[in-house]
Amino acid sequence: MRCLSIEPLSGAAGDMILASLLDLGADQQMIVEGLKSAGLQDFELQFTRKRCPHGIVCGYLEVLTSENTHDHEHSHEHEHSHEHEHSHEHNHEHNHEHAHDHSHAHDHSHDHEHSHGHNHADEASCARPHSHRGLAEILSLLRSSKMPARAIARAEKIFRRLADAEAAIHGVSPEEIHFHEVGAVDSIVDIFGTCLALEYLQIEKIFCPMHKVGYGTVRCAHGVMPVPAPATAKLLEGFPVTRLPLQSELTTPTGAAILTALSEGQYCRGEQRILASGYGHGRKEFPELPNIIRSILLEVEPDSQETRWSRDRIVVLECEIDDQTGESLGFLQEQLLAGGALDVCFWPAQMKKNRPGTHLQVLCALGHEGALAEIILAQSSSTGVRVRESGRLILPRSACELMTEWGPVRAKKIIRPGNKIEVQAEFDSARELALRLGLPLRQILAQSEQWE
Repeated sequence: MRCLSIEPLSGAAGDMILASLLDLGADQQMIVEGLKSAGLQDFELQFTRKRCPHGIVCGYLEVLTSENTHDHEHSHEHEHSHEHEHSHEHNHEHNHEHAHDHSHAHDHSHDHEHSHGHNHADEASCARPHSHRGLAEILSLLRSSKMPARAIARAEKIFRRLADAEAAIHGVSPEEIHFHEVGAVDSIVDIFGTCLALEYLQIEKIFCPMHKVGYGTVRCAHGVMPVPAPATAKLLEGFPVTRLPLQSELTTPTGAAILTALSEGQYCRGEQRILASGYGHGRKEFPELPNIIRSILLEVEPDSQETRWSRDRIVVLECEIDDQTGESLGFLQEQLLAGGALDVCFWPAQMKKNRPGTHLQVLCALGHEGALAEIILAQSSSTGVRVRESGRLILPRSACELMTEWGPVRAKKIIRPGNKIEVQAEFDSARELALRLGLPLRQILAQSEQWE
């Protein structure tokens, strides 16, 4: 299993994380093609490797767009430096990435966004002509793209986490949030690009040992904010944090959102082998320590007691239905499965006024819940649908083919706990063979069981 340990030495920003993955070996052209499939055309990735003042060869990433001719987030550190914070230019220098990111402002809901600015950096950012994009618009870009499904799910998780943090700060719903800096093309590139890079590197699990923050304050359009910025502080709630003696905002909202949304803990368990390491550098320099983030690619053997399952996130839709025939419910199930549902289940329910009804549960991938809810509300008598996100554990499985004495049957191979391999014939394939040859279905299924 390939895992990634992302280790911020002096903080984290979106461009620094992506730079470390490019330095690790992620394919830049694949990332660019994936970004363009999401409708992002007005950008250029400039990635270089050079030795930093502390003697380490690192990756430097600059995202150039018409919205932001500065270096952009990059320096996450950047901006921060408190002192500069104020100074405008500084901002750039800082490179804003961070800035932007941080700018939490950005993220922040529209009006507020600014407020946050939090980092001077941002503040600067407040003066820059960035687009204000809402969560729905960004998710639409994702879902219309040709990016891999897992990359889309990871990016959506990051933006939803950002929206939840901003919503909590501003007292509004996530749907009302309009991202400022994080809604800019360069910040979207950082997040989408990071998820594409993780997919290229075939990363199954991500870990982050410790998050780093600085101290001081930063000035924005609505006044002075403490470091870490409000959005960053909200995102880091519940995670291990170290405060460094640097008067600067070290972790930006974009960096915090990526790491807290995707990380599964501080360290991975089991025997490990280091395959490679990559370094991403911010624009700003600190004399005390390198402004870098390191990504270490690991091949991990899970603990012998740990089942070799994978984890992912899905959406669960549920409702109760009455006054419908069994035939109409069967049609509803067909429509939901055709619309992309992973699973559709019915079971009896006792409803109001002691009326018997049916409970419907639908499982789907992140991003498909809207379309499936429309099917439920159009094809059933229900007037509402409950929606929640859930995690699930999945055993390793793959498609295979069984060769019986009568011909091949499609099957799936499952690895059970204890490395027990189980092969199950696909019923539809066995049925087709039985009908074609006029054989009892049980004979074909019985022979397939011998392959377990």
